[in-house]
Amino acid sequence: MTHITTRRRFVATLGVASAVLAAPSLVRAQGKPLTIFLTVPPGTSSDTLARMLGERMKAKLGRTVVVESKSGAGGLVAIQALRQFDADGSYLMMAPNSAVSLLPLFATKPTFDYESQLQAVVECASAPMAFTVHPDSGVKTLAEYFDSVKKDPKKGSIGVPSPVSMGALVIYQLGKQLNLPLQAIPYRGGSPLLADLLGNQVPASGSILPDYLEMHRAGKLRVLAHASEKRSPLAPEIPTITEAGYPGYVAVTSFGLYAKQGMPANIANEYAAIVTEALGTAPVVEALHKMGLVPVGGTPAEFHKKVLADRTRWAPVIKDSGIKMDA
Repeated sequence: MTHITTRRRFVATLGVASAVLAAPSLVRAQGKPLTIFLTVPPGTSSDTLARMLGERMKAKLGRTVVVESKSGAGGLVAIQALRQFDADGSYLMMAPNSAVSLLPLFATKPTFDYESQLQAVVECASAPMAFTVHPDSGVKTLAEYFDSVKKDPKKGSIGVPSPVSMGALVIYQLGKQLNLPLQAIPYRGGSPLLADLLGNQVPASGSILPDYLEMHRAGKLRVLAHASEKRSPLAPEIPTITEAGYPGYVAVTSFGLYAKQGMPANIANEYAAIVTEALGTAPVVEALHKMGLVPVGGTPAEFHKKVLADRTRWAPVIKDSGIKMDA
């Protein structure tokens, strides 16, 4: 989604947001803090996003907001934590679409179902998957990286933040197409992967652009290409995977807030309205752009539709890959 499209969407949704925010809030009357579970360790882009939006929600709701990491099992730990509590609006989860749309498709025996157990609240931001290497690798383009793998198969080990990430799927698809020994090496979140990449302990990474954009700008890492339809205005010097010579690869991670199924619609609409309003303000937009994230916003219904569309799109790829996990 481009910045222009996002701005148009804000114009369309802010009227609804203002109407919802003008109504008295049942949630404000509750004494409990609002807790937002994370599917990843602290220090990642989704952690920063959750804390930034949490401050806005705190101000609007007059309620303490706590962000708590529940990382592990591709997001399942956070999902299980969320399901333990009442659906009264006191608990939310900030998660990538892979943890909700895709995780059950990877599982040998799925332990949760999105439509019956979770509820989409609002899509917050999006970011493409990107291939990144250490500058000392000497690799400057994606084609050069693949050539290096042909010469040394060990360089085909590519770190990913989770075994059920979109990055893992893109790596599988490219390896199959190019007949290269590309292998996704799962980490427990983006932070440990970033540390190993900075230490030149892993040949490459296939994670989201925001995790590496600042280091790329500082010359400490090199982003070779990202999986967007078009070049990002936030990093116009980085080509898309299609431009790098490998068309058809689009993998954009969507970060959003989810609740346990059964949360009252008026609370979901209020949360969505607060977040959408925040995502339209200049300070938040500037902060997200600096991180490499594109603000989205919208209604619970719009986000629910997106979750289902992601599941439909990636289901055949996951089945073909044979990637499975116990979850």
